[in-house]
Amino acid sequence: MPPAATAFTQACEDRDFTEWHQGCAWCAVWVLWLRAPALAQRVQRARQALGPRLWPGYARQPHVTVAYRGLMAQGAGPAAATFGVAQLRADIARLQHAPAWPRVLRVQGSGSFSTVPYLGLDAADAAALQPLHQALVPEPPAPAWHYVPHVTLGHYAQSVPMAPTLHTLQAALAGLAPLACAAPQLWLVRYRTHAIAGPLVAEGCLDLATRRYTALPGALLRP
Repeated sequence: MPPAATAFTQACEDRDFTEWHQGCAWCAVWVLWLRAPALAQRVQRARQALGPRLWPGYARQPHVTVAYRGLMAQGAGPAAATFGVAQLRADIARLQHAPAWPRVLRVQGSGSFSTVPYLGLDAADAAALQPLHQALVPEPPAPAWHYVPHVTLGHYAQSVPMAPTLHTLQAALAGLAPLACAAPQLWLVRYRTHAIAGPLVAEGCLDLATRRYTALPGALLRP
């Protein structure tokens, strides 16, 4: 999605969106998990600067989303489920031919969508992730869609003017050098649908070098 062009942030609801998940317990996402001890410190620094503008319960590990996959199908699950073993196999097949992505991503700068602020990526790294995203999402899911790789900082709890919010975020990060984060694997992860800001749980990973997908113990989907 494109960065926000709105005058105000959009407050997010902190609730269970039953009308969305319709009883599906998990939602799947492909992500690049970023490995750098200093990244958690940078995320915390940014969150502290934004203070009560953000919901306090955001528990996601720092990551870059590559492709949202949807509600997970487990056996004879709810009809709302869209991502099951067949879809996982199709994704893995697409990824066999996807261009290589950088093994190291540089976190740099910041920005905001209407509902969430984020840490940005170096422009060259962000551009290098576009073909990987397009391999999994060949058609834009919405008009004017544009994939913006980023590290989400949380969900807005208040509707407040966007410009001073961005100024506060940028001031908190001013002078910080780009932060190199290792990302050697593409991870399929899931999160509980009743807690959309809850932690990510690893399903499996696809190695950059071998393009082999390995399901983890306890994975709900096995290709």
